[in-house]
Amino acid sequence: MKSKFEIDPTLSEEWVEFHVREMTPKLQQVIQILSTDKQLWGYDEKVIKLLDLTKVYSFESINGKVYAKTDKRNYYVRKKIYELLDILPPDFVKISRAELVNLKHLDHLELTSGGTIVLKLKNGMTTFVSRRCVKNLRERLGI
Repeated sequence: MKSKFEIDPTLSEEWVEFHVREMTPKLQQVIQILSTDKQLWGYDEKVIKLLDLTKVYSFESINGKVYAKTDKRNYYVRKKIYELLDILPPDFVKISRAELVNLKHLDHLELTSGGTIVLKLKNGMTTFVSRRCVKNLRERLGI
């Protein structure tokens, strides 16, 4: 793929134009990155790190603090769950009052006899969908 950049300090607004044969997941990821100008920082003891949202499995609120869960560690995030909904890419879906899950890391769903939905993520993590969020999850997944 060819790329060309023109740097013009007199531009009032930056913009990007793509000429492609078809939309691919990689291009969708680039578009998400370019269209999101907000950054999300994670805190872990004495480390402050810019989070790569593609590697975040979920965000969970525990005792009033929100944590981003990745394969390697959990990072404290200085945002509330409702604030994250406004800045996260559409890959994240709310599954309860206290949790958001990245659908890109969803392995499969399990339906229990009690009617609840259990989400199994690719890293082996298990979580439950609250009854209030089932309809939204089904719409997002197209089931």
